[in-house]
Amino acid sequence: MSITAIQNYLQTQLQGLEGAYGGAPLEAWVDPPTPGTAETPQAYILAGDGEGKRQTMGGLAGYYADTHQVYVYLEWMFPPGAQNANLAFTNLMDTAIKTIRTNYLGAIFITDPATGLQSQLLVIGDKLRYKYLPQRNIGEAGQEWLDYVAQIIFEVQEKEQYS
Repeated sequence: MSITAIQNYLQTQLQGLEGAYGGAPLEAWVDPPTPGTAETPQAYILAGDGEGKRQTMGGLAGYYADTHQVYVYLEWMFPPGAQNANLAFTNLMDTAIKTIRTNYLGAIFITDPATGLQSQLLVIGDKLRYKYLPQRNIGEAGQEWLDYVAQIIFEVQEKEQYS
């Protein structure tokens, strides 16, 4: 199991995404900066719940099958008076969800940068849900920034060979 490798892979998939209605490219983070400080769209990739099981084959060979719940938090702060902020944010959500759901699977091998452990991704995003939180205003009256936040929760399955 390599949660670190999964997070790094997802970071490469989400980094630089752009939705409709303009705006800067999405910045994806595994080690995020302080939330609520960036004026560009942000994605924070966090590990969640998980479970694993060993699949043993003859001759003591086999693999571990792991299922992880991964959380991606999207945030985008717009300056006062921004036009189409809601549309821009929801379209960015749609773009991120589509990217997660449409990853090619079957032959994607990922490597943990710290341990060198290699595993194979089997499924990303077959089970997915999201929460779109109400937009909030941040700042002084008349100069409030518009803060949009969403959470995308999805399943990632991987297997790790052993012998």
